[in-house]
Amino acid sequence: MEEKLSKKSYRKQKRAYHRLLRDMNIKCCDNPTKYIMICNAGLVTGFQRETLQNIIDPIISEYDVIMPPNKSYCFIKFYSIEDAEYAYNRIHGQIRINELGALLYATFTESVPDLDDELSCGFPYGLRLVENIITEEQEKYLLNSINWINEETYIIETRLIMLYKLCSTFHVPESDSSELKHRKVKHFGYEFQYNSNRVDPDKPITPIPEEYQFLQTLFKKYHNVPSEYDQLTINHYSPGQGIPPHIDTHSVFEDSILSLSLGSACIMDFKREDRKAAVLLPPRSLLIITAEARYAWSHGICPRHNDVVKSTNGITTQPRGTRVSFTFRKVRRGDCCCIFPEYCDTKKTCVNTVIDDKTAMGIENSYVHEVYENISSHFDETRHKQWPNVSKFLQSLNPGDILLDVGCGNGKYLYEEKLIFKVGCDRSHNLIKICHSKKSEVFLSDCLYLPYKDNSIDAAISIAVIHHLSTHERRKQAISELARLLRPNGKCLIYVWAKEQEKNSTKTAYLKYNMSKNDHQTSCIQKLTEYGVTLPVHENRTKFMSTDMLVPWKRKGGGDFLRYYHVFKEGELSQLCSEVPVFTIKEMYYDQGNWCVILQKKKIK
Repeated sequence: MEEKLSKKSYRKQKRAYHRLLRDMNIKCCDNPTKYIMICNAGLVTGFQRETLQNIIDPIISEYDVIMPPNKSYCFIKFYSIEDAEYAYNRIHGQIRINELGALLYATFTESVPDLDDELSCGFPYGLRLVENIITEEQEKYLLNSINWINEETYIIETRLIMLYKLCSTFHVPESDSSELKHRKVKHFGYEFQYNSNRVDPDKPITPIPEEYQFLQTLFKKYHNVPSEYDQLTINHYSPGQGIPPHIDTHSVFEDSILSLSLGSACIMDFKREDRKAAVLLPPRSLLIITAEARYAWSHGICPRHNDVVKSTNGITTQPRGTRVSFTFRKVRRGDCCCIFPEYCDTKKTCVNTVIDDKTAMGIENSYVHEVYENISSHFDETRHKQWPNVSKFLQSLNPGDILLDVGCGNGKYLYEEKLIFKVGCDRSHNLIKICHSKKSEVFLSDCLYLPYKDNSIDAAISIAVIHHLSTHERRKQAISELARLLRPNGKCLIYVWAKEQEKNSTKTAYLKYNMSKNDHQTSCIQKLTEYGVTLPVHENRTKFMSTDMLVPWKRKGGGDFLRYYHVFKEGELSQLCSEVPVFTIKEMYYDQGNWCVILQKKKIK
């Protein structure tokens, strides 16, 4: 028996060796270290942090647990090799977990991940969660008000409907209750047709019951809309059930969608392209989905029995129970008028909004470089005062340091601070001429290909430049170029426009948001560029409704121009910088409508 366990132990450790090397470039060790990997239990397997802590606490008192998301293994970091070796001997092949009595298998590793990988925490724009919007008594009342048909009744009803469909002389009665593959569902007001993802506005069904009217009155305190919601979908999810990722059809419902969660908590996953957000929906919470979150982000619930959540001690798993959701919508009559045509059933057949590598350079040439050539004089007239936090960064440099201002514009950061050597570069010929007239040391250069040697600059700034690059890879390349030329321990400061312009006081936002405008108003003005890509044209002093857009510049003396911008969502800049591994994020902050980051280049080992 011991020989059989020994062979199985060896197989588990061998698999762990290859998996860990592939996933995290961490090697397993034959000799004891301070680090232990639990080979066959992690967040993916439903293993809870508390379970592991209950195993280790009686053995060793001081340790750290690291549980990477989406992995079937986890780590324990001890404070001495002796503690790790003692715990290993007590755990490996000795401890049984779960109802099947599976043994835990462990191995030593040369290191562990620095920290638990962060769960996606930035909400999509237009998404809001209101917790405890109703009381526990109201929750029980709502749950008891629903008459779900039982399984036996459902089977009989399904067979009758199939029989009716075989005979054309029978009329199949409509029902506002059905059972889908992944959940039970009820409809009021209008029946949602899952085969077409639409409703028929000319065929109303049982209206929303009066007993639910108090909810609509309550919702208006948190999200007031001019009309009543007229469609209600009630979903019943058993543990392990979910709903596939989807975007509610644009032309079917109006902008705001409200979803009330009852019973068990669960994670709802939001995704747009390479951006993700895992949103925990507690019981009695209201999820408000509007704007970009409504029109451009898919949402779904993964069918699983446990969710990965953040606890006070770190990342762990949380079992699901039965969950019921009340989702209120307003049926739309007519076409959608959103600014997300790539996701819109009304517009997506004829509009392209995707910027790829082939069109990126053309868009930037026409809507960035040529524009700055034309507005350079007016730009210089309106850009004089240094931003306080940028000046603070410059003042933190050591005497004799070499500073490079990438995208220096009219050179407003190239004077003062005489104890450091400052040089600037810009893509605009006319702005470079203006800098020369001010006796600044500048040269013409593209921020993607800087003519400096590796490890030759002490510090760099890039103020309002990277948001003019039109693809993720080009933005990443600009940051990588800064990393290449900085010396080890060198620092750089990056500013980009923030999508969240109303985050702080509207008086300090770079684009002052006009509070007199309706929060629900969206502009449908779009421009088809000469490169076949359609981009929304931003209306000044309103919220940004898209991340990629054209922003008007009104030149003194007449003549309007459109500049391309990619405005960054909260967390997007830090994620982009983390993709350049030689950088460490020293500080991240929001400053007058900008997301800002200070990066430091790691030492060469």
